[in-house]
Amino acid sequence: MLEKKEKFNPPIVLAAEVYEHLERSGKDLGRTSLDILEKFFEILYYTSMRTEEAQLIQVTVSFFDPESTWAGNKPNAPLDSWSYTPFTEPKPFDVRTMVKIAKAADPWSSSVAVYFDDNLELKIYGLIDQTLHSQMFFNHETQTKYSSAGFFQAAVQGIGHIAVTDGATIVQVLRQKNLEDTFHDVFKKGQVNDLIKDKAEYFLERTKQFLNNRFYVLRIESFHSMIYGIWKETLSRILIQIRKYGHGGALLITAETKGLDINYPIIYNRLRDAIERSIYVNIELQVMQKVLEDEDGKITVNGLKGIREKENQKRQIDNELKGAIRFLASQSCVDGIVVLKDDLSSFGFGGVIQKVDPPQMVYLAKTATFNRSEQVDPKNLGTRHRSMMTFCHNNPGSLGIVISQDGDLRVMTKVEDKLVMWENIKMQKYFKAKILT
Repeated sequence: MLEKKEKFNPPIVLAAEVYEHLERSGKDLGRTSLDILEKFFEILYYTSMRTEEAQLIQVTVSFFDPESTWAGNKPNAPLDSWSYTPFTEPKPFDVRTMVKIAKAADPWSSSVAVYFDDNLELKIYGLIDQTLHSQMFFNHETQTKYSSAGFFQAAVQGIGHIAVTDGATIVQVLRQKNLEDTFHDVFKKGQVNDLIKDKAEYFLERTKQFLNNRFYVLRIESFHSMIYGIWKETLSRILIQIRKYGHGGALLITAETKGLDINYPIIYNRLRDAIERSIYVNIELQVMQKVLEDEDGKITVNGLKGIREKENQKRQIDNELKGAIRFLASQSCVDGIVVLKDDLSSFGFGGVIQKVDPPQMVYLAKTATFNRSEQVDPKNLGTRHRSMMTFCHNNPGSLGIVISQDGDLRVMTKVEDKLVMWENIKMQKYFKAKILT
């Protein structure tokens, strides 16, 4: 471990961790030094404290060498890959300039290219486009993986909140004075994962009927993983979208609404139906791919036409899913709880717990599978948390999720006689992130 110059200086500590990661990765760092990275993260840290037109700064910065072979925008690269566009003259990399330029660099679709010159002074060299494709992959909106520009990427996501990634690797996440590089994968293992499988029963039964009608030789067990995966990805995408609004919010998935007032009750089944259609079209594509192959493993012209038509249908369903997810997520901006059924159809939004009376003690899980924990007094948490704890404790089988304005996310449910809560949840698709088991 590198010796930290200022133990409690967040950007300095973050710089040390990122420098260690780069050294371990075996990349040729050239003249990149710890001092340079300290200056880099100090500027970003203080940029995160500023506002522009009363809005917090959100921007992604790539530590990108404009003289590298990456900067040549290779002619054989895919048409939708990223490219680097330089400024006529480099701009100073300081807080004032970053605050201004952030408005021109939507963090979802572009990043700011920063590197150092011959005098080891950090400069803003230009912009990088087409980063939305990587964002779509990380956020479960496409299965295609895209490359990322630079040695690493640093995203300013809120006050004192900087997430550092290296392609598909989470390096570190700084939240004010806390560093995070480990995440609970509760959607993959443990009690939350088991609960989600129970809640996906509707889709298992519907898919079983679909197979009996269309492909009776196929067994439902062959598609369990896909069905659970689509349900979990859909939930992750809803939560990611809620967090992007920066408003905070609460999501409750339950079969029971007793003890809950819903100010805006609605019947919205489109997300549920789109998930069902997504499952079916994925099965159909798998079957077509297999059936239409000839003896050499090639697909006939007529077979290809059928597959293309089915792929076009799948794209429409994917777009329908995206729209339904954002429709529901936006309801979190109204005070109260967004309340969904187990099949992810909607009870409504603006939900309020009638009587807030949480258990005397809550257990904060230290692993995705609840086997180590520490006790937490609910009085030390906000009203949203206490309300959700009350409901989940009184209604076993319910899954409550609370997102704070600063992006912190906590998941809770009742395990036997205990109300258990998890934090630092893995939602995005970072393959090499350190995961707490």
